[in-house]
Amino acid sequence: MSALEFRLPYRTVKAHSFPRLAVGLSLLPSLAAALLVFGPPPWRGEVGVLVGLTLLAHLLAFFATDRMARYPGREVWGLAAFNLLLFTLLLLAVLALGRLYYSRAFLLLATSLAFPLLLLYLHHLPPVRLALLPGGLADRLRGIAKGVRPIEDLEEAEGVVADLHHLDPKALPLLAEASLRGLPILHAALVYEGYTGRVPLEGGYGEGLLALSEGNRGLYPYFKRAFEVGLVLLFAPLILLLGLLVALLVYLDLGRPVLFAQERMGLGGKPFKAYKFRTMRGAPREGVYAGAEADRITPLGRLLRKLRLDELPQLWNVLRGEMALVGPRPEQRVLAEKYAEEIPSYMLRHVVRPGLTGWAQVHHGYAEGLEGTIEKLSYDLYYVKHCSFWLDLRILVRTLWVILTGFGAK
Repeated sequence: MSALEFRLPYRTVKAHSFPRLAVGLSLLPSLAAALLVFGPPPWRGEVGVLVGLTLLAHLLAFFATDRMARYPGREVWGLAAFNLLLFTLLLLAVLALGRLYYSRAFLLLATSLAFPLLLLYLHHLPPVRLALLPGGLADRLRGIAKGVRPIEDLEEAEGVVADLHHLDPKALPLLAEASLRGLPILHAALVYEGYTGRVPLEGGYGEGLLALSEGNRGLYPYFKRAFEVGLVLLFAPLILLLGLLVALLVYLDLGRPVLFAQERMGLGGKPFKAYKFRTMRGAPREGVYAGAEADRITPLGRLLRKLRLDELPQLWNVLRGEMALVGPRPEQRVLAEKYAEEIPSYMLRHVVRPGLTGWAQVHHGYAEGLEGTIEKLSYDLYYVKHCSFWLDLRILVRTLWVILTGFGAK
């Protein structure tokens, strides 16, 4: 029996490394710009400080982009632009606050060179060649992956992917050969998650759910809470002004009240009241899908929903500790209780705080019915399992694209 060649992005497999290529490329724009603007080195004094700080800013931008790009998705140009802009603004803030010397020509040239090099790094880093052994979830990977072809010899592979719980017995010799060669053996469930951004739930492939019950998430949940509250408070003046404007528009469109509260399921399965701006005529009904009430949504309501401005009041829920900025979207209590009876793993999504935006929200959008809920749940559980600072940032960046396009709005 022969295996199949399966190629994965380098960042998906080598999750804890930062390639030397990235370090070299991150330093190149600043050095090239300094050479063109200031002449050959050495650069001393205030010029040396400027070049050094710019080198650091670009190195951090490359590092952050590399970490965020390790999760599935195609918006790499958006990640590159976001991180480069973010660290360039931080660099300008440091220069302004420290009253340090700066050169517009140097900064503009260095940033202009850094962006294409960052995209080049993201797109052209060679993929890792893996041997896909038949059986179980590996067969599903074969059906959804692109460019899968037979591999003649394990010498061509850098690792082996196998579903060890459902392995085809005929593939055991290949597994033994891989072990003798010292090739890393990757579980198909983990590779499936890295390739699709989902935890497999159907067909008895639930081994990946075991990690959700470990309970030890380190210190990140505490940092996440402090970071999100600080972010909301930092932008509170802008949020209040925008909220007052939306409230006035809703009042002119629908009259009073401008807000409504709906019972949603929160952390630990505890219900709470989530607040939103009204977008439809009449009172909201419990346990009814938004798609069934589309005819009651006003033109202004559709615009608010597309831009997600109807959810601005839920920032109050974030401050109260009932929600987070990033997490699984809170479901209506009536529907959540119904899904918990029909889907055994549904309550696992409640081990983290629900969020204003989430992994499922930006990839799957709005879900109705049991089948759509199971698919959305597979994204939610991926977030629960892999929750991290870089994944949260990745979701926030993609949320900007979702707001601009109206993806998944109802």
